Amino acid sequence: MCDYTQVEFRCGHVRYTVRAWCTKYETTHKRCPPSVVAIEFRLDERCGDCRAPVIHPSWMTRQTKNTRIQT
Repeated sequence: MCDYTQVEFRCGHVRYTVRAWCTKYETTHKRCPPSVVAIEFRLDERCGDCRAPVIHPSWMTRQTKNTRIQT
């Protein structure tokens, strides 16, 4: 079984991250039932769903289409 870490965030959401893939997954790429081997508390940060959106630089929002592609 694959080893997972349970991560609990300040917002109350829980995520599971892989610590190590088992040999069965490495050969078949089919996930087996998770085995939680550690719990991590990240009470100083929010999960990706609750985190404030990243502010993109202004030059990223100005480009409306790819001008390098010629048709």
